[in-house]
Amino acid sequence: MNTHLYLMCYQGEALVASHLNAEQFGAYMAVGTQKHTSGNLLFFELNPEFSSDFLRWPAAKVDCAPHADGSPRRSKYLSIYRVLEHVPLSAFGKLHLVTRDGRVLSLDAANYTESETSASVHLYTELAPVCPRVVSSLSPAAFARFITDPANPVSVPRVFFSDSLIEREADGSLAGYLPYPNPAHIVDCMNDVEGGKTKKTKTVERNPQLVAFYRTIGRGFFLGDAGGIKFYPFPTRDELDDRHHVWWRSASLD
Repeated sequence: MNTHLYLMCYQGEALVASHLNAEQFGAYMAVGTQKHTSGNLLFFELNPEFSSDFLRWPAAKVDCAPHADGSPRRSKYLSIYRVLEHVPLSAFGKLHLVTRDGRVLSLDAANYTESETSASVHLYTELAPVCPRVVSSLSPAAFARFITDPANPVSVPRVFFSDSLIEREADGSLAGYLPYPNPAHIVDCMNDVEGGKTKKTKTVERNPQLVAFYRTIGRGFFLGDAGGIKFYPFPTRDELDDRHHVWWRSASLD
């Protein structure tokens, strides 16, 4: 029975071993069985051959044995602390996005160039290891380098975040279709960053409620640090309607 290794990374982080494939695991973690759990989930599929002195995960494979009746082990938590920083970027595979009712959309990493980011200010939603929502004048790669720079007063070893949609009306307000609970405050923060000469980022919310989260995704998801960045592009709205209709309909109900 194959043992898969997953890194959950939605406003927290956890390393989990499972005999379930990605779609089965996503549905189980989002909907549950007797636990009656429900909620969005993001997780990476990891190459199980990576090595880490901190996580020491290979020794834990023994604990992920099938149950006594031969049924697969759905989830075996291996670590819930400082996981993201101790997995090499090369070990990160597909990123799986799970809706509240267990539908799974899988994204592959793609090449990323800074030329794709021409906006003067961006809205980023950090997902792990910390989870504030911030506006920044920095492009995604520059933001990842900045927020993981230990020379800064506040930094993390590695960061996983989404690029969030920004569209403004003629009067400067955010577009009405965006489901953010505090649109006026976001605009104020954007104006502060755009008008400032030294402030590169500004916190919008320390622990945001991610209302209709998947409907706020812009270009996609970024995972990076000073050593590099991985980019997981999010499908366009036409692609979601045409190729991922069932998942998108589920995501839009959130």
